[in-house]
Amino acid sequence: MRVMHMSEPGVAESAVEAIRRDAILVQLPTVFVLLAPATREGVSWLDRTKLRLPNKTYGTAIGDLERFAAMVMPGSRPPELESVGGLRTLTGAFIRCRVAPDDYNSALVRHGTHQGVLLDGPHRDLFTAIEAGLADMSDPDIMAGHAYTAPLCTSCNISGDALGSITEWTRALGFALDRRVSLIIRGEAAVGQAGSYPIFDIERDRVTIQREGPRMNEIKAALPLRLFAQAA
Repeated sequence: MRVMHMSEPGVAESAVEAIRRDAILVQLPTVFVLLAPATREGVSWLDRTKLRLPNKTYGTAIGDLERFAAMVMPGSRPPELESVGGLRTLTGAFIRCRVAPDDYNSALVRHGTHQGVLLDGPHRDLFTAIEAGLADMSDPDIMAGHAYTAPLCTSCNISGDALGSITEWTRALGFALDRRVSLIIRGEAAVGQAGSYPIFDIERDRVTIQREGPRMNEIKAALPLRLFAQAA
């Protein structure tokens, strides 16, 4: 097993090389996660590593925000979030959008919706590099026909673990050793914040929060109040 830091030279290249063979573990500011290619094989790697429970759906780690936005069905989000700049307001959260009709389901899409976590700084740079490095590995059959290669992103823990998402280094290392993860990329932890990122579900005329998490209220305050008033 190899451990690298986000700031090390060559970390993106090492991440791309490793993720083409199996899932990798990455430390985000508030939680440790597993990444894998957005393919059926990548899904199987995460299923095996997490001992995945049935009926779970995987999100992705957004690199190129324009590519993510291009998947969203026209007319399925409020005017304030129609632009890439509008979606950028949700940095620090999972953005759940409609990418297919209601009856479409796969390991990446649930009832026509897919979610991606949007970060900034070195993590976003890493995700962008991985997305580009997997450009030849798109699997449209499980992404509603979209050739999207941002990596799958899921919490680093055994599926259904009562202890929840892993936020401490010692527990993450133990998981990696036990589950035989070949590469860990460490980063800086956010001060005073820990846990999985909030999920903002974007609908045609409203936004609902499907999971609470770090900076949720700060992100919500940056959006028009009317989007949440209609969700009541």
